[in-house]
Amino acid sequence: MAAHAFESLAQTARITLHVTASGENAHHVAEAAFKAVGRAMAQALVRDGSLVRSTKGSL
Repeated sequence: MAAHAFESLAQTARITLHVTASGENAHHVAEAAFKAVGRAMAQALVRDGSLVRSTKGSL
C-alpha cells in the first residue's frame, strides 16, 4: 500500500521519487519512509529568493 501511495504521489506531482527502506516491522518501515519523504519534500519546496533548487549539471 505504501508503494502505491508513493507511486501515485510521484505520478501526480510529476516528480522522480526514489524510496528505499528496510526493516523487520512493516508498519515502522512505512512510517519512516513517509517521514523521510515528507522531510525531503519540505526541504525541496523552500523558497530561497529566485533560486531554483536543482542538481542539474552538478552530478
